[in-house]
Amino acid sequence: MTARRVALVTGVSSGIGFATARELIRQGFLTFGTIREQSKVENPLPGLEMVRLDVRDDESVKAAVTEVVDRAWRIDALVNNAGAGLFGSLEETSISEAKELFETNFFGVMRMSQAVLPFMREQNYGRIVNVSSVLGFLPAPYMGVYAATKHAIEAYSESLDHEVRRFGIRVSIVEPAYTRTKFGQNSRQVSHTLADYDADRGSVLAAMEKSVANGAESASVASVVVRALTSRRPRLRYASGRQAKLLTYLKKFAPERLLDSGLRKEFGLTAV
Repeated sequence: MTARRVALVTGVSSGIGFATARELIRQGFLTFGTIREQSKVENPLPGLEMVRLDVRDDESVKAAVTEVVDRAWRIDALVNNAGAGLFGSLEETSISEAKELFETNFFGVMRMSQAVLPFMREQNYGRIVNVSSVLGFLPAPYMGVYAATKHAIEAYSESLDHEVRRFGIRVSIVEPAYTRTKFGQNSRQVSHTLADYDADRGSVLAAMEKSVANGAESASVASVVVRALTSRRPRLRYASGRQAKLLTYLKKFAPERLLDSGLRKEFGLTAV
């Protein structure tokens, strides 16, 4: 049995998950990281305990969490970071493509949370951080289903935090803006496109690629995740970075028409 705090982070092959695992190790956590395929780990992280896991599969989730508990005897912190993207207009997006994204981005979070909660309740302590996005409160065009999965995570996390607080468990959401990760490269585009959307779709994709290239480092998001995990009185929501904080402010206080026109200008959409 370990006296160290134990953390489980999903999706650590690169990006925010990798940076979060690295920071948790620095903070003294016994850290377990999940991957679907060992071959996709670019730079093995010293001190990181690797676990095979597919968040879309009930048995895989159960087996991974059981393995962590068998090896460490407890789970103090869960970071739900694993996710995928889907780019295309909502008319172009098939129901099967939408369902597939929800299986990873939303039901994956739900599976992982349900798997660790019995252990956290038993030890009367736990922290869960769900990595959301600014798109969870401010949707972008051509990322509608992705934004919907993040909206779902926001609602799920808020409800869950109320339900488990009496057991010494807290749930937080971290909302990054554009971050320099391989998310764009790993995101799928819809299978069947419509020519009527080509011009605007192209403008939005170019704007997003530029913003990601100039975005925040993964380490800056990881530091916010770890702050949420280690705070004695964690908040429900953490905006990660100046851009995310600005967008949070604008969403709350800017006139709707001003925010709407600003977003359309940013993405190069046709003015109407």
